[in-house]
Amino acid sequence: MKITFRSVIAILLTSVMIFTIVGCGGNETKVVNDDEQITLNFIWWGKPARKEITLKVIEMFEKENPNIKIKTEDYSTTSAVATKLAMDTADQTTPDLIQADYGFIFNYITHDLIEPLDPFIESKVLELTDVDKAFLASGQYKGLQYGIPMGTNALGMAYDPALFEQYGIEPLQNGYTEEHLYQTMKLLKEKVETPDFYPLDKMIDLSYWLRTKGESFYNKEGTGLGYTDKAMIEYLSLLKKWLDEGLLKPNTVVADEKNPLATGKTAFLQSVSNQMVSMGEEADRTLKIINLPTSEGAKEGNFIKPSMFIAVSSYSEHKEAAAKFISFITNNKEANDILRGDRGVPIATKVAAQLSNQSNEQGKEQYSFMSYIAKHSSPIDPPAPLADGVVQNALQIILNSLYSGSITPEKAASSFRVEAEQILGQGAGSK
Repeated sequence: MKITFRSVIAILLTSVMIFTIVGCGGNETKVVNDDEQITLNFIWWGKPARKEITLKVIEMFEKENPNIKIKTEDYSTTSAVATKLAMDTADQTTPDLIQADYGFIFNYITHDLIEPLDPFIESKVLELTDVDKAFLASGQYKGLQYGIPMGTNALGMAYDPALFEQYGIEPLQNGYTEEHLYQTMKLLKEKVETPDFYPLDKMIDLSYWLRTKGESFYNKEGTGLGYTDKAMIEYLSLLKKWLDEGLLKPNTVVADEKNPLATGKTAFLQSVSNQMVSMGEEADRTLKIINLPTSEGAKEGNFIKPSMFIAVSSYSEHKEAAAKFISFITNNKEANDILRGDRGVPIATKVAAQLSNQSNEQGKEQYSFMSYIAKHSSPIDPPAPLADGVVQNALQIILNSLYSGSITPEKAASSFRVEAEQILGQGAGSK
């Protein structure tokens, strides 16, 4: 596999930013009187529509807390915020409030650049009693709470009930296995005559599948792969079987402009839960989402993904005021009537229930799904290492060869391990 110059530079640039901030320390929180004016700086990313509603919520907060003003800085992408945050941290001018991604926040947490929020949770300045603990786990490190999810989502299997009703096939229900999926896909393949119809649009997510086996794509340190060759061969063999039987869409088929559920080209489409509303609108009918399948006796493989965190910089001089804003945006029903789950399903139970009740049938899907996943999930894997993008490129090249039939599952598994561990700096080898 050829590693591009651009990929190497991207990795090095990120590394430089991280090493620049190592060893930096934060400031102590200043004691502030209620009548003393405070300004909190808040950085986030999002489309113009997010800016409009976020500013309305900030205005509400400022009216309730006239001594606190929030100065905002918004960007269009996650990477833009990550770059700006790295530069600000190097200059020790980090914003008080940070909208952060799971992929980069832990680089700051592990270098003591994000403030643990536990004292504010204990004092009820940051109120989390209405939040399921499962939603908070992703923002914890060494037993302390650093990030509060601004919304949650999870990977699931979307399907169109109308398709199943049309062909008289019973839809799958949560708790189904790979064998149930396989038998249902065979029935669909027999009955559906739509050209270029494939029951499964994309193979079951590899990281999810490995988690059901008690393994992980990377090891906990992010220095190497975390799964056995046996598990990878089993996964690739299943992929090849379903591909050969016409149940899985070949990667040579050109994708439609619309999602394939909307056009009737597939029965099952892996999707993130917060995309269900837009997918239903595109299909002009109500779509459903269920959990991904497991093998008989397998572990729970799904996890709750924070769409993004809100966190407090350790440099902030007004950490208590910042925690107060986090509590407001998490729990205030009127504020969330404005936000309407823009950053994913809210973590506060009453807020989520309120938004679900206000939603149409399609909108309720992501809320009921996340409620189910909260009880049928396992802890999220640690953030991927910096070289993840390059590793994923190597995996895709190997998978392309498997799809084309030019390589066996066994050879694909061994070839990828050599490539991946070389990229990760661990050298070739096999577990």
